[in-house]
Amino acid sequence: MRIALLVLLVALAASPSWGQSHTTHGGASSGTTATSNDVRNLEPAQLAAMLGKANVFIYDCNEEDMFREAHVPGAKLTVYDQVTADQLPTDLSATLIFYCYSPECPAATTAARTALTLGHTDVYSMLAGITGWQDAGLPTEP
Repeated sequence: MRIALLVLLVALAASPSWGQSHTTHGGASSGTTATSNDVRNLEPAQLAAMLGKANVFIYDCNEEDMFREAHVPGAKLTVYDQVTADQLPTDLSATLIFYCYSPECPAATTAARTALTLGHTDVYSMLAGITGWQDAGLPTEP
């Protein structure tokens, strides 16, 4: 079921009208763009600069085997379409960052949108995914 839903989301993401309104978010730093519903994109270097900071939570939306192979240091594995309030911090202003495999994967944005609907206000998606993180030469944890 999850694979069928992911295939559908990938097909939607590939459609010509999906995500055409990417604009710079008013309060965000350079290189941070809005994806939709106030989910903002972070580049790998921006996420790297946030590692280890208080009140920053990173969620990997990949499959468990991919997570075991490589993930952003400190990331927690989460199933993108099963995000619930009890998996997220109680502080609704905490910084939440979601990522998946690559720019073609919509799982991170799906999970981030769920966080927004649950009341979180500082929500990001690293659209480059773990492949973009690795391409940037940034360290991973197994």
